Amino acid sequence: MSLIKPAPVFKTVSLAVAILFGATSAYAQNNDSRIISAGSAITEIINALDASNQLVAVDSTSQTLVDTKMPKVGYHRQLSAENLMSLTPTRIIGSNEMGPESTLTILKQAGVAVDIVNSGNTVSDLSKRIEQVAQLTGHQKQANKLEQTVQHTVQTLTEHRSQLKKQPNFKEKKVLFVMIHDGRPVNVAGKGTTADTVINLAGAINPAAAFVENYKPISSEAMLQMQPDIILLSSRTAATIKTMPDLIKKIPVLAQTPAAQNNAFAVIDGTALIGGLGIHSLNEAARLSNVFYPTVNQ
Repeated sequence: MSLIKPAPVFKTVSLAVAILFGATSAYAQNNDSRIISAGSAITEIINALDASNQLVAVDSTSQTLVDTKMPKVGYHRQLSAENLMSLTPTRIIGSNEMGPESTLTILKQAGVAVDIVNSGNTVSDLSKRIEQVAQLTGHQKQANKLEQTVQHTVQTLTEHRSQLKKQPNFKEKKVLFVMIHDGRPVNVAGKGTTADTVINLAGAINPAAAFVENYKPISSEAMLQMQPDIILLSSRTAATIKTMPDLIKKIPVLAQTPAAQNNAFAVIDGTALIGGLGIHSLNEAARLSNVFYPTVNQ
């Protein structure tokens, strides 16, 4: 049974979060602030704060969040100073993943404000990031409403998890997020990662959290010991690994887990994992709850 195409659930939550992804203006016009947003978790907040008219460009992870005519400056880890300066920005906002440092140094020397906002993976970190971006854009008033929406979404997810546990014979699923890059060891999402938070908010257990912190490789023995019920892949990985047999070719030990025996793997939008826990991360947690527990959520 494949878990890739779930039916919609959490209509109220999804709607509340979807509202935060409004259409954005193509360019900043007649505004003293000329902001480049380097990270989807930041761009989504700028949109939600109704401050997108201050944007002059975004990075490649944000391209689905803005008008197609909005200039793109490439990947947020590999920014070009020349490319950025050609847009005459007054400010660039990014996470601690933004770089390289040499580019940021050139921007600072040119008088461009370089702001690194909170990139943590908890709901509290998201709240701090909202506050920071609101201050940088001058939209503190809108931040209050956004924060209320975020807290309502988290509360709904928490209450839903409590309801799941009350179901007869309910068993929490063990969901293991694996990151696969050719030529590199397979990494899993351990404690303190955005994937870990999303899995928990979706009502499941991340077995890797008991073994490692952050994204790290683990031994086949440890992965076998975890006995995951579901394997979670990013959308980027799922573009090349489309079936459980494909996944087992990459990670043979998974053949001895409940996930493989039940053909149970799911996909998360990779942009929901970039730059810390974000608004889209919460939306994905709501969607994935239905993926992990399709019969319970009907």
